[in-house]
Amino acid sequence: MAQDTVHVVAKFVAKPGQESALKTAITALIAPTQKDPGYIAYDLYESTQRPGEFVLVEEWQTRELLAAHLDTPHLNGFKAAAPDMLAQPMSVQLFAEMPGF
Repeated sequence: MAQDTVHVVAKFVAKPGQESALKTAITALIAPTQKDPGYIAYDLYESTQRPGEFVLVEEWQTRELLAAHLDTPHLNGFKAAAPDMLAQPMSVQLFAEMPGF
């Protein structure tokens, strides 16, 4: 990918009893996110050792398009509902691809 793409790694840990609700809420973001300008990839993983722990890996064309995505109605709705489902605040980190790898 181009060097200006940005990768997002987000971690979510469900409160006990909220695992299914959190999984449903995260997967509901896939279809609208795929329509957002700058979207490249959106991969969701669930821990095989700790059910209810999810990692989301996204790729965006630019930081500006990622910022626009973060202010969409579907993301704002998720951010408003997430605290009721999360055992801890979600962790979000941004990464850039290392050239040559």
